[in-house]
Amino acid sequence: MKRDNKELKLIKNGPAFRSSVLRPGQEREAFGFKEEWPEKYGRDLSGSAIGMKKLQNFKEIDPEKHRQKVAARERKKRRNKIVYIAVQSLLAAVMLFAAAKIGENYKSNVAGREHHQAVRELTGHSSEPVVYITPSREVPDYPMATPKRIEYPSESFPKTREDLQFYKNLNDDFKFWFYMPDSQLSYYVLQGKTNDEYLRMDIFREYNHSGCLFLDYRNNAKTMEGHTIIYGHTMNDISIFGELRDFLEKDYYDSHRYFYTLALDKVTMWRVFSVYITTIDEYYIETYFRTPAVYLDYINGFKNSSMYPSDVELVETDDVLTLSTCYRLYHGADGRLVVHAVKVGSSPML
Repeated sequence: MKRDNKELKLIKNGPAFRSSVLRPGQEREAFGFKEEWPEKYGRDLSGSAIGMKKLQNFKEIDPEKHRQKVAARERKKRRNKIVYIAVQSLLAAVMLFAAAKIGENYKSNVAGREHHQAVRELTGHSSEPVVYITPSREVPDYPMATPKRIEYPSESFPKTREDLQFYKNLNDDFKFWFYMPDSQLSYYVLQGKTNDEYLRMDIFREYNHSGCLFLDYRNNAKTMEGHTIIYGHTMNDISIFGELRDFLEKDYYDSHRYFYTLALDKVTMWRVFSVYITTIDEYYIETYFRTPAVYLDYINGFKNSSMYPSDVELVETDDVLTLSTCYRLYHGADGRLVVHAVKVGSSPML
């Protein structure tokens, strides 16, 4: 229907105009319309009049513009589809990569656990001697009692001198065996020329994702005097130093206060006195101290940082062993979980 160029004016003298009362066939006079109303619209007031009223607001469509709008909508749909496919492909790739990394880590954890279990079983458990340790601290003057001797748990003593010599023959960087009763913490400890050497390498000098426990290259493994540090990875299956996370629980801390280092010449007992979470910004791995007073102040800082109060009284001549591992829960890659222990005493290795 073509739009009439003439402006239509509806002039009414009768009742209010309502489309619902305009029916075909009714007389125009009944509604009081004047002659200005075009004759051709008198046939169907409800259809023609309303239709013309709508046409007053109707805009004629330009075919070219309409074609361009349709083409633009189609292009937008194609772009959205391409973006959707790209995003889905990216998400699928990320998921596959994550699954591959999880599988790789799981495989590495299993391989590391099997490796360390195999190393433990390389030597048999020969005779298990009962070893006594007298604390190396000064004995109080009479009439105070001499400190009670501490007995090694002979029923779970893991290695003998012959066993340790076997590991020394495997790798000359072997220094001692680390052992904590009632736990999975029972591993060999190596020492490289740098602290990166054994980060991902085992006693056979082969790549191992879980690495091994290793001594700070600055320490004297023979005497272990002053401040000594052992590093190890925190594995998800609690192997290596993964079990150190349990020290954050008070019950575990109270029941695992002692551990041992078993060297070729002696066995040394250590008593845990501090555990806390820190970052690499806190330099807790210092090994050189200008004076004994500076050293005492430094190790007392360990005690004051502990999550739990300690009854250990430190002195300038105390030797301290630090266990350090990653702890990513609060500080990401810079987070560290630290356990400090003081030397209780030592005894010759039988």
